[in-house]
Amino acid sequence: MKMRFIVIALAACLPLSSLAQHKQFIQAELLKTIKAKNAKAGDPVKARAVNAVVLPGGVAISEGAILLGEVRTADANSVSISFEQAELGGKKTPLSLSIRAAMMPNGPQNNVDGMAAQTGSVIGMPGVILKVDDSPQHASKFELTGKELQLKQGLQFMLAVPD
Repeated sequence: MKMRFIVIALAACLPLSSLAQHKQFIQAELLKTIKAKNAKAGDPVKARAVNAVVLPGGVAISEGAILLGEVRTADANSVSISFEQAELGGKKTPLSLSIRAAMMPNGPQNNVDGMAAQTGSVIGMPGVILKVDDSPQHASKFELTGKELQLKQGLQFMLAVPD
C-alpha cells in the first residue's frame, strides 16, 4: 500500500507532457546519501529498483536490481545526476533513464511547509527543486537555494524510460 501511494504521489508531480513522452517508469531508491558540497562530476550513484518492469526491447529490470548512474555536475546548492546502466545477471546493461520526480517516503505526503507540492518540487524536501533534463544525457538537476543540498539515502526516484 505504501509503495502504491508513493507511485501515485510521484506521478501527480509529473507534467502531462512528461507522461505523454514516456510510457514506462521504474521506481527506485537512492542507496547512499549524496552531499552536493562533497560531490564531484563522475562520482558513482546507485539506486535499487523498487518495482519490476520490462522495458522496450525486452530488457527486464527485476525488483531489487541495481541502477548505476553518476554525478554530472555539483556545487554546494545543486547536483545533476543521470542513470545509464543496470546490473542484470552480473552484467552491466546500458539504459537511458530520466529522473522525472522524487520524494522522501517518510516526508510530508501532501504538503511541504503548508504548500501543496508543485511540479518540479521534491516531496518531503522543502525548497528542493528538480529540473528535468530531456537532452540525450538525461542529467536531471536537484537545487536548493541558500542551503547546502543533501539527497538522503532512501530518496525515491521515478525514472522514465524513453520509447
